[in-house]
Amino acid sequence: MLYAILAYFGGSDNAMSSIWGWIPTTVYYGVITGASLGTLALAIVWMFQRDMVSLPSQFGMPHFDDIRLETPDKVIIRGYLIKQATDEETKRAPTLIYFHANAGNMGHRLPIAKLIYDNAKCNVFMLSYRGYGLSDGRPSEAGLRTDALTALEFIRSHPLTANTKLVAYGQSLGGAVAIDIVAAHESEFAGLILENTFLSIPKLIPNVLPILRHVTFLASEKWNSEASIQRITKVPILFLSGLQDELVPAPHMRQLYELAIQVGNGKPRVSWEEFPRGNHNDTCVQPNYYERITAWWKEVVDKADPYVPTGRLGTLESRDSVEKSDGENIYRVQSASVSKSLSDIEGDSANLSAKKDQ
Repeated sequence: MLYAILAYFGGSDNAMSSIWGWIPTTVYYGVITGASLGTLALAIVWMFQRDMVSLPSQFGMPHFDDIRLETPDKVIIRGYLIKQATDEETKRAPTLIYFHANAGNMGHRLPIAKLIYDNAKCNVFMLSYRGYGLSDGRPSEAGLRTDALTALEFIRSHPLTANTKLVAYGQSLGGAVAIDIVAAHESEFAGLILENTFLSIPKLIPNVLPILRHVTFLASEKWNSEASIQRITKVPILFLSGLQDELVPAPHMRQLYELAIQVGNGKPRVSWEEFPRGNHNDTCVQPNYYERITAWWKEVVDKADPYVPTGRLGTLESRDSVEKSDGENIYRVQSASVSKSLSDIEGDSANLSAKKDQ
C-alpha cells in the first residue's frame, strides 16, 4: 500500500515534495467540502429535530402514556405521563410536572426525569410546548401559558393523577412557565423547583444581546417572573443556582429567591442550593444536584398535607382520559380561565370574597 501511494506521487525520490505540494490544495478543498457537508448536516438535523423525541421506555421508564392534548386555541401539543408500576402506586405518588428549557424538547430531558422519578418515587408529566418536539403551532408567551394550563387541566382530570400532590419543576425558560402557572393556581401545588431562571426577558436581554440593551422595551415576550413570584405566598420553593451561568446571570436567581423570602415571611418556605461550578446547561449534572432535590422533596413534598381538590380544574370528562399508552388520544380542554389574565382571576376571587362578607 505504501508503495502504491509513493508511486502515485512519482516514486520515492519525488514523493515528499509532491506530497507537500498536494496537501494545501487537498486541505483547501477538504475544508470547503467538509464545511459544506457539516452545514448541510446541521441543517438536516435542525429540520428534523422536531421528530427526534426519545421515549421514556428508552430510559428505564416503561409505564407511560404518550399523550396528545388539544388546547382551547386548537393546537395539538404532546406530552408523556410517566407513571408508577401499578395504578394504585400512581395514585399514591406525587406528580412532577416538568417545564423544560428553551433548547430541545421533552425527549432530551428524559435522563433528568429518570433520576427524579427514581429518587422521589413520583409520577412525571413532561410537556413539549407548541412548536417544540412533535407539538404543533408556534411558540409565544401567551401560547406557552395556554399549554401549561392545558397540561394542568389534564393532570387534574386524569383518574390516576387527579388527587396527587403536584410539584412544578422548571429550568431556564421553563422556570418562568412554572412560576407563572403556580402563581395563577397556587392551591393546586405542593412545591416549586426552579433552576437557572431569570427575572424577566427584558432584564435578560442586556446579558444575552448587549447591542439591544437600550431597546429592551420593544421585547414582545416579557415573562415577568420578578412580579409573578411575589404572588406565590404559600407554596414551598427550591432554588437551584449554577453560579457560573453564562446565559442567565446568577444574580437573577438570587433576586427571585430574596423576593420569595419577603412575600413568604421568612426562609422556612424557601430553600436555596447553589453549585459553584454549574453553568447554564450543566448545573443538573453537578455533584449532589439530585441528592439535594431528594432531601428537599422528602422534607417538603412527602410531608405536605394531602391534596384537597379545589374544583377549579379538572374539566376533562373521565371517558377522555387514557389508561394505556397508544399515542393517538386527543384530549379536548375547555376552560374559561385559560383566556383570563392573572388580574382577572384575582378580581374574580376578590368579588367572591366580597359577596361572602355581605
